[in-house]
This record gives sequence, structure tokens and C-alpha cells, in this order.
Amino acid sequence: MDTIRLEPMDHRGQRCVAIVGALNSGAYNAVRAFPHRLYSKTHGCWYIIYDHEKLAKLAAELSKHQTIEVSERFEVKEKPPTITPLPEGYHEHLVRVRYSEATIKTYEAQLRQFISWLHPAKIEDLTEEFINSYMLHLANKKRVSISTQNTAINAIKFYLEKVHRGERKLYYVDRPMKETKLPHVLTQEEVKALISATRNVKHRCMILVLYSTGVRISELLNLRWSDFDVTKRQVFVHGGKGRKDRLTITSKKAIDYIRYYMDQYKPKDLLFEGLKGGRYSSRSVNQIIHRSAQEAGITKRVSAHTLRHSFATHLLELREDIRYIQLLMGHDSSKTTERYTHMTTRGFKDIKSPLDSLGLDFDVPSTNDQ
Repeated sequence: MDTIRLEPMDHRGQRCVAIVGALNSGAYNAVRAFPHRLYSKTHGCWYIIYDHEKLAKLAAELSKHQTIEVSERFEVKEKPPTITPLPEGYHEHLVRVRYSEATIKTYEAQLRQFISWLHPAKIEDLTEEFINSYMLHLANKKRVSISTQNTAINAIKFYLEKVHRGERKLYYVDRPMKETKLPHVLTQEEVKALISATRNVKHRCMILVLYSTGVRISELLNLRWSDFDVTKRQVFVHGGKGRKDRLTITSKKAIDYIRYYMDQYKPKDLLFEGLKGGRYSSRSVNQIIHRSAQEAGITKRVSAHTLRHSFATHLLELREDIRYIQLLMGHDSSKTTERYTHMTTRGFKDIKSPLDSLGLDFDVPSTNDQ
């Protein structure tokens, strides 16, 4: 019998309880009879507005007909809003070595979770046995991804190396083997459908830039119009992953549409800004792409990173040189000699963005800037 999952869901700015999974007839009738239940076409599931008592009643009703699981994230959010303190100097050391804001936030969150698990033992008394037990806890009970487990190890290791300065034997911990997963990639027809289904000018512009350049979402949100070389159809990416600068390509169609977008929205600093100015939310970008994919009838999981993977894959399909694609993507070279190609843009001018090969049939409205 299929299990029903009750999971947190943000819907139209409200915290909700999503009812996920195939409902048998009894569970379906229980949901239909439940007070104030709603159906989300966006998420494709029944849901209720979150309330602790309503959640308990819903779980009790559904459990009469089918096996249910209630997400642990509800339990976490119901705990008192106390924040586990970090060891003295941990944040300062992360800042000092110039880790990105996202990395600092992730490391601090992982170390706080470890300290909470460790209680009542203190982190100053940490042993190898504690760390290995925590890794088993993450793998067997929490069932986190391999990536999350490795991040937890790195966060603890950073504390031991930089703050506690313990002996290295303390953090020789077995790491899980990394998974080799094929990335999610759209076909060119799916990219075309995604763009066509995105009618908002700003949102379409974001998708055009992501796909025509292959930039990461963080790089997209740091772009300025001054980073675009219109003549060469190139984009200068400042401080990408690993704080590395690089050049990538774009499309004339994308550049024309960016001009049109800027004429409509008039961004003041960054190319894409929030409603009140400042940096646009990466979460909002992925929500935009997700909605457009649903509008286009695309059933694959689609995100900003999907467009980046599609950019690289489609360039390979267009028989572009893999060495140049590696540079455009900002990937580390596997051969020492290839790092010298970072010093030249030789060959870039001959590479066309995959956006140019879609045969898009919309015209970019003219602006005073053209």
C-alpha cells in the first residue's frame, strides 16, 4: 500500500501542509470531507493551511485508511526558536578565509545541528567516536544525501582545524563515496517551449541569460549590464565558483532582449534586482522556472542549473570544442596545460550560443538604446 506523506509547502506566501502520494478511496474521501481542504494545481496535490492541531487531526483521519508519514520538518519548526550557539571564533574564521556567504551559512547550520545532536556532551570534548556515530546517524536515521553528509564532515573538520586546532587524527573520518548522477537536461525543443511559456519580460530575460551563457544562478544574480561585451557577444563573470573570473558567451537575441527588459524595468545597479532594489532571490528564480516548465508541459525537474547543464550539452551536440566549453562553464581543468587557455579568448568569437540555434519566432521590441 502506498504511503501518504504530509510535508511542509509554501503556497502563495502561506505555510501549508501538502498531502503527497497516491490516495486510496478511503483516504481520498477523508481528504474531501476534511474542513477547509484545498487543491493546488501548481503543486498537484491537496493541502490545508498549516496549524499544529489541524495537522494532528488530518494525520489521525488519514491513518484510519492508509499508512502516513509526517515530515520531521514540522517537528523542528514547532520547537522553541532557540539558536544553538556556535563555538567562539567559528564564524570569524569562516569570514577570515573568505568563504562565500552561502558556504558560511551552510557550515554554520551543519555545525549547529551537530552540536545539538552531541548534547549534553560538549564540542570541546569531541572524539573520533562521536563523529563516526554522527555520520551513522545522518546516513541511517536522517537519510541525508551524500553531498549533505560530506558538508557536515567539512563543517566539523573546519572547527577542528581552525578553531579547536586538534590533532589531525580526530578528523580522519570515512567519507561516503560520491554518487555519479547524470544531470537533468532539456532538449532544445523543451528550452524553446520554456521560453515561450514565460510571458513576463523580466522572467523571460532571466531564462534567456541563463541558457545563452551557461552561468550559475549566483553568477546570474551578480551580473551587471557593464559585464556584457555586445560586440564580441561575451559576458565577463566576476568571482564565480572558487572566486574565479571567466568569460562566457551569449546570444545577440539575448542581448537585444536584455536591452528591451532594461528599458521596461530600468534596473539601477544589478541586472536583475528585487522589487525594492538589491539582489534578487535565487529561490524566486527557481520558482519562476518551475512555473514556466509546468506551463510548457515539461514534466522533468527544471531549475536554473538545468539550463546550465542544457547549455553545455547542446554546445557538445553542436560539435563545439569541449576544451572551450570547459572554459565557458568555469570548470577546473583536468590537465595542467589547459589552464593557459584562460589567458586567451581564442576561438570564443567562433562559438555560437545555443540560444541562436532555437529559431525563436518572437521579435524583440525596439528601444531607444538600439
